[in-house]
Amino acid sequence: MTDQKAVPRTLLRRSWLLPAAGLGLAAATAMRYYLTHPQRAVAELPGDLVAGAKDLFVTAEDGARLHAIWLGGRGDRTIIHHHGYNSSGGIVLARRLVMPPALQRPPFSRLSEGQLSAFVGEDAEPLTAWPLVRAALGRGYNCLLVDIRGHGRSDGPWDSKGALPMDDLLGWVRWLREEQGQRWAGLWGNSFGASVGLALAAQHAGGGIDAMVLDSPAISGRGLYSGRVRPPIYWAIQPVIQVLANHDLWRALQNVHAWMPILLIHGMADTHVPSWQSEQVYKLIWDATAPERAELWLVPGADHLEALEVAPEMYVKRTLDWFDRWLGDNTAKATTDRLSF
Repeated sequence: MTDQKAVPRTLLRRSWLLPAAGLGLAAATAMRYYLTHPQRAVAELPGDLVAGAKDLFVTAEDGARLHAIWLGGRGDRTIIHHHGYNSSGGIVLARRLVMPPALQRPPFSRLSEGQLSAFVGEDAEPLTAWPLVRAALGRGYNCLLVDIRGHGRSDGPWDSKGALPMDDLLGWVRWLREEQGQRWAGLWGNSFGASVGLALAAQHAGGGIDAMVLDSPAISGRGLYSGRVRPPIYWAIQPVIQVLANHDLWRALQNVHAWMPILLIHGMADTHVPSWQSEQVYKLIWDATAPERAELWLVPGADHLEALEVAPEMYVKRTLDWFDRWLGDNTAKATTDRLSF
């Protein structure tokens, strides 16, 4: 005989499952949209930097028109700013609330404002690179502020796995060497831009880069956004993250000797890319025969890419001291030795 009480419970479960499934689908669709449609944040140069700046446009190998800002004329050492997703050259963290029309319609409209903000961000003043840029110029460096493809004033299709952005970065390095006669090139990479830097570090001769400072790189889809998006929404977006993530980077760092001098910086309160990812990178690149080539600085209380904001003076000092150490004639022998590894 059928349990009469079981029928309402079954109906109750079904009535709960359908909205939950719809919410999960909405979250996964929103995350896919977010990770494949970068926003257009454009850096406005402060007045004291405008006079010496030059807008550059080059054509990538696939025909995309790429943009960068060149602050040159100071010698033969250049620091390249390679920003993260949704930012641009000169912007470390955009922190803009972007709500395109597509996110205002179903299935996105099923998400609460708080759930949507996990994907699109929150309105706040951007965290810019100007303190570090000014200090770098003061130490005699040139600066190249690159807009990654699909960001800022650069065109071209977005590539979340990083192959096309890495080719673009190689093109900018060639421009520095061939058009500007730069002998030394350092990469300051943020988040996605830092991950592209790691991919270059795993290549022979590092694509022409001589040293790197990498802030909050991701080498795995595991744990991404875990501090930002809570279960069950977090579980729903995992398939999307895993499809779009670069799964080759971790293996490349395991299998290739990365000679590149790398300073890793990561906020210990990072809600987007957990700090254990930089700790893992440090373990992979550290070499007992040349321990001075790898350093890890974990910054207490700093969220994603906010170490520059939490500890600005120390951030600028450690970054530029690292480049001073590795970019210059005093490192010529070490640079030659690296090619024999």
